[in-house]
Amino acid sequence: MASEVAAQTSRTVASQVPFADLCSTLERIQRSKGRAEKIRHFKEFLDSWRKFHDALHKNQKNVTDSFYPAMRLILPQQERERMAYRIKETMLAKLYIELLNLPRGGKEALQLLNYRAPTGVRGDAGDFAMIAYFVLKPRSLPKGSLTIQQVNDILDSVASNNSAQKKNLVKSSLLRFITQSSALEQKWFIRMILKDLHLGVSESTIFSVFHRDAAELHNVTTDLEKVCRQLHDPSVGLSDISITLFSPFKPMLAAIAYIQRIEKDMKHQSFYIETKLDGERMQMHKDGDEYKFFSRNGYNFTKEFGDSSQNGSLTPFIHSAFKTDIQNCILDGEMMAYNPNTQSFMQKGMKFDIKRMVEDSDLQTCYCAFDVLMVNNKKLGHEILKKRYEILSSILSPIPGRIEIVQKTEAHTKKEVIDALNEAIDKREEGIMIKYPLSIYKPDKRGEGWLKIKPEYVSDLMDQLDILIVGGYWGKGSRGGMMSHFLCAVAEKPPPGKKPSAFHTLCRVGSGYTMKELYDLGLKLAKHWKPFNKKAPPCSILCGTEKPEVYIEPCNSVIVQIKAAEIVPSDMYKTDCTLRFPRIEKIREDKEWHECLTLDDLEQLRGKASGKLASRHLCVDGDEEPQGKKRKAAAPKIKKAMRIIEHCKAPNLSNINKVSTVFEDMEFCVMSGTASHSKTELENRIAEFGGYIVQNPGPDTACVIAGAENIRVKNIVSSDKHDVVKPEWLLECFRTQSCVPWQPHFMIHMSPSTKQEFALEYDCYGDSYFADTDLNQLKEVFSMIKHSSEQTPKEMASVIADLECRYSWDSSPLSMFRPYTIYVDLYTVINDLGTKIQGTRLALIALELRFHGAKVVSRLTEGVSHVIVGEDRSHVADFKAFRRTLKRKFKILQEAWVTDSIDRSELQEENTYLI
Repeated sequence: MASEVAAQTSRTVASQVPFADLCSTLERIQRSKGRAEKIRHFKEFLDSWRKFHDALHKNQKNVTDSFYPAMRLILPQQERERMAYRIKETMLAKLYIELLNLPRGGKEALQLLNYRAPTGVRGDAGDFAMIAYFVLKPRSLPKGSLTIQQVNDILDSVASNNSAQKKNLVKSSLLRFITQSSALEQKWFIRMILKDLHLGVSESTIFSVFHRDAAELHNVTTDLEKVCRQLHDPSVGLSDISITLFSPFKPMLAAIAYIQRIEKDMKHQSFYIETKLDGERMQMHKDGDEYKFFSRNGYNFTKEFGDSSQNGSLTPFIHSAFKTDIQNCILDGEMMAYNPNTQSFMQKGMKFDIKRMVEDSDLQTCYCAFDVLMVNNKKLGHEILKKRYEILSSILSPIPGRIEIVQKTEAHTKKEVIDALNEAIDKREEGIMIKYPLSIYKPDKRGEGWLKIKPEYVSDLMDQLDILIVGGYWGKGSRGGMMSHFLCAVAEKPPPGKKPSAFHTLCRVGSGYTMKELYDLGLKLAKHWKPFNKKAPPCSILCGTEKPEVYIEPCNSVIVQIKAAEIVPSDMYKTDCTLRFPRIEKIREDKEWHECLTLDDLEQLRGKASGKLASRHLCVDGDEEPQGKKRKAAAPKIKKAMRIIEHCKAPNLSNINKVSTVFEDMEFCVMSGTASHSKTELENRIAEFGGYIVQNPGPDTACVIAGAENIRVKNIVSSDKHDVVKPEWLLECFRTQSCVPWQPHFMIHMSPSTKQEFALEYDCYGDSYFADTDLNQLKEVFSMIKHSSEQTPKEMASVIADLECRYSWDSSPLSMFRPYTIYVDLYTVINDLGTKIQGTRLALIALELRFHGAKVVSRLTEGVSHVIVGEDRSHVADFKAFRRTLKRKFKILQEAWVTDSIDRSELQEENTYLI
């Protein structure tokens, strides 16, 4: 038997393709600047694999060998369970130090352990794999001997042994890899373990190159192996993609609702309101006595809840709930923790683990079903929600506290939604769900008739906390070399007339700000950070088990305004609690460091609403509930019969024959056409290509088409909710019979989300980072540059700061003098006629300063930070006299400060060069 397995394994492509070949391909993809070139390198590797596969299995049928062994290494983030290594950079660093026998206090060991510090080798701060590459390079083979199959086996061994806590076997697997591979292969091996390859190309692009249906199949199944096996032949399409029993799929999700638009979003028809449960989203698959449970990300939790009626924390209690004629079914719902004593559900923020309820005698698991997707082999995804609800109620009898059906209320108005939200706030629930009864189930789609409302989504309903930054953590990836997360704290209440001297840590926050705001905050605090010593922590900052990498003295720090969902128990922080879903709203420049929240304030908030930070009500008009005031009812208005202007009427498309599905399920609003193609003609052609036409854009509108910028178009642009596109884009789609990707020259206005997508593809002048250009596009880009050059110096400084932040230029020696405004004493040489002439050497110094980022001025005025003086110091006394008249004093330094800093690629201590 073993020999048969070995023979079968040796007949796979993965067992014969060197891992070094894959690494070389990944290296080429990463180094390529253009998207097209990256795709070309990946396609070459993929095509050669397929050719080898066809030759290897020429006369065989039902071959299971596929591209999966390589794909799981290229997209390791998609292999959740099979490649669950539970290894992060710090653990890897310690393992490599031990395996390579590096001195623990040595330079290379410290580089591995402190990989995120800005002093990392070759400017690769935050990139552990690159730092490990330079440490491993002198110790490794020039080329490894392992195949892709062998590397997969090693990775599987690392995953299984680390899960079983067999660290010696993990070390043995890593040692085997180190001794048989090159430094380059180990770099990519590390990235596969960390599940971040830094390729600069999205997984959707990888899927699209592999097969046109790959992304869609993966969205439904979340099974990478099934995608590679079923879609191995690129010429064979996937005609029937559906939800399958015992195969996890990505569930349908809800979009954030805008209360003012609820009635319109529900098409002015009745809708359902449900409680938004605060548990774990879970699919239940049942076939007879066999059960499986999958999370929204495809993790298998069957072991925890039970695979049959005989075992598990849940299945034995719910098996009898199903009607006897139900052989198999798939349910979508929420796994909740139920307290049988209080007969109520627990909130996820409370201290318990829903996946280990079997160990907790006080609580029990309860499955709350809100949808059904298959019954007795009949798939129900295309049935409307109303029908699915009826089927769900007919297949099982709820058992309180074990399996329940989520109750719904039928509603018609915005007021009913607001009343339901206020009731959820009073009950300390997470929020409410709004669902359209005629919606169908669309896996991995968000907002297709499902909406959600939480109190934190509505302004002025949440209590916001002003807390102090006391610690920081170095970032990774694009945030490498800068602080990306912050440890925040509240103050002990000081004696009257005193400032607080001790601060208790409360939470760690790393979201809510833009890269520009993070960059500015980093500059503000940069000079105050100090290394945090766990053995000798600062007396002013009291921590729990969560410790920062660096800390800042409270008097040098800033207060940030935090928005969060609730205050929940936690032993990681000194306050014994923390914030759930915290994010920075703004930096409180108007407050001094000692004016932050106190422990007493925090306790009041915890007791106010059981930790929920939403305690106010929302009024019907969308404002915060007024205290003790009643509004007079407005007099009813008499509706007048209004006629619709001819060009605003919906077109008659009854005679249009659909010729293509290019625009299927896409909604367009055509405002106006062009001289050669009228509005009506464009609408007819859109209908022919399968699209829908509306006369006023709504939340589902793909884009607005505008041939002229009239007042309606300007209003849509000012609302900043929709993309406004020129008719030329439609004409190009009609010509090519395909949905052509948007390009800058097609756009009149971009919504915020589209701007973000374009920022990844194009620079601010509309020039693509990846695609080749032509003469006309180049002229258009140059015209944009000319137009943009009218920016003020202040605006340009902001642009430069953004660029430096994005590309890490701020850590480059070429930007070392960026913060300074410098006056160079150029005119110091007196000729025979008594005239001042320019010193050549100091003129070069001035150029060097400008080249390295300084602002060099020709006049000595307020705002100058440094004055550079050469050998002639005859003007020093005048400079000092002028300095005494200024509020902000400049420093007078020798020119050697500049030359020494440039020679050593870092700023030198100024005191050594003071005059």
